[in-house]
Amino acid sequence: MTGQKQALVFVSFGVSDALARAASLDASAALLAQEFPAWSVQQAYTSNFIRKRLVSQGIEAYSLPELLAKLSADGFARVLIQPSHLTPGEEFDNKVIAAAAEAGPLFDEVLVGRPMFDEVADYERVLTVVLPELKLQSGEELVLLGHGSPHQHNPVYERLQQIADNNQLPVHVGVLEPSDTPNLAMVIDRLRQKGTKQLLLAPLLLAGGSHVTRDMAGSQPDSWLCQLEAAGFGVRTDLRGLGEHPAFRALYVQKVQQTLAKANG
Repeated sequence: MTGQKQALVFVSFGVSDALARAASLDASAALLAQEFPAWSVQQAYTSNFIRKRLVSQGIEAYSLPELLAKLSADGFARVLIQPSHLTPGEEFDNKVIAAAAEAGPLFDEVLVGRPMFDEVADYERVLTVVLPELKLQSGEELVLLGHGSPHQHNPVYERLQQIADNNQLPVHVGVLEPSDTPNLAMVIDRLRQKGTKQLLLAPLLLAGGSHVTRDMAGSQPDSWLCQLEAAGFGVRTDLRGLGEHPAFRALYVQKVQQTLAKANG
């Protein structure tokens, strides 16, 4: 495949907040460009809402089908799509897998990497790199706020909780979507059963933004911070998305390496 033009597409749901986008998505894409110099690293977004907002601000933002069509027109023969998505849920299936399959005939080869929580080993790997970054203080336990799925139950969060429990880690996982579990009430019940008093509340989300500043740590009564404090817990917050942690960003490098190894194997 010597001489072929190769593109590595880092595709994410997207973030409209400029600072959060730079600290997580752009930083992850920059690391991939550094680690895979033979590939042209480019970004695409699966959220039409986010993409349209960015375009209205004069920011170049392609959907995955748009970017794949452009890469084909620009003479790229080989494409590797690495999703930033944490879970292999509906967004991954409908926006990443489907777009890759449709664009397949345009290229000599289209490879699709896997989401962050895919294999059993991924769960321990994420916990291993994230916990040292968050630096729990003495007596604190960690509450991680994930998004959850509004369409169907996403078992990834329960699996992550089980792995944390199996390793006796002071970690409690909950999700924001009211239709999914474990919800905040379940998290509070776990904490009370354990006798926990002090918490570090942090996002299990790739990037910051309104889910972090408003839903997790906002001053309104329905934020997780206010509800946990009202339930009697002392709460400290860390507003950094997962993508702001260098050790977490490095996991995307591993995902790309795994995809290439499988393709060349």
